[in-house]
Amino acid sequence: MLVKALDSPYAAGRRGRAWLKVKPAHTLDLVVLGAEWGHGRRTGTLSNLHLGARDPDGGPPVMVGKTFKGLTDALLAWQTETLPRYETHRDGPTVYLHPELVVEIELDGAQVSRRYPGGVALRFARVLRYRPDKDAADADTIDAVRAMLRGGTAPTGSPGGE
Repeated sequence: MLVKALDSPYAAGRRGRAWLKVKPAHTLDLVVLGAEWGHGRRTGTLSNLHLGARDPDGGPPVMVGKTFKGLTDALLAWQTETLPRYETHRDGPTVYLHPELVVEIELDGAQVSRRYPGGVALRFARVLRYRPDKDAADADTIDAVRAMLRGGTAPTGSPGGE
């Protein structure tokens, strides 16, 4: 959706600087399934998170995307120290984890995906904070992520970190 500043002049067929794109923001609490070692400025830190939604039928979490956005230097340092405690195995640059940690993710929505097993992927996902008050059983389900495809309402948590 686009909105125009009320005090700007109208110009037919032109958006210009007076117009702003407004995107919806949703939050999900997802399980961290793994992390990849960073590149460039993030070399030596566990960065790109693999994210999963809870299977409502009790199966393992279903991967729905990856993100490295929103990670501060302090959070990268914490992840690099903490995540190896949950390690199950490694494959190249990826460290796979026991699905115990929950992270709050802000996103613009979801889209159909053939890449991920749930058939859905997160759009413009960014980390808000880890949720030490929740465990994997409290994470949002794959059904909640899929509901975003149909224009349904996603669960929303509190914005920002604590």
